[in-house]
Amino acid sequence: MKNKKRIFIAGIVMIIFLIAIMVFTTPTKDEFDKWILNEHGIVCENIGWEEECTKDNQLIWNSSSHFKNVGIFASYEKDFKIQNGEQTTFRVLGIFGNLFMMKDGKVWEILN
Repeated sequence: MKNKKRIFIAGIVMIIFLIAIMVFTTPTKDEFDKWILNEHGIVCENIGWEEECTKDNQLIWNSSSHFKNVGIFASYEKDFKIQNGEQTTFRVLGIFGNLFMMKDGKVWEILN
C-alpha cells in the first residue's frame, strides 16, 4: 500500500513539475514576431513614428495579429497584406520554448 501511495505522489509531483516548466517556457508575443520575421525574410525598419516592413522588396501595407497565451502554450496568428496584393497568414504554436508552424484546420481551431 505504501508503494502505491509513493508512486501516486511521485506522479503528482512530476505533473506539477511539467506544468511549471511549460508555464515558464511559453514564448512571448515578441518572440513570435521575431521568429516569423526571421523565418520568412520580412525586414522591418523604424521610420519616424511608424515601422515599415518589406518582403522580397515589396512593401507590406498592413498586418494584423491574434495572440493567445493560456499558460502552458501560446498561439499566434499574423496576417500580412503585401503591396502586390498577396495576403499571407502565419499560424504558430509555441510550447516548451519552441515555435511550430501550423496549418489552418481542426487542430488550430481547437487550440484557439
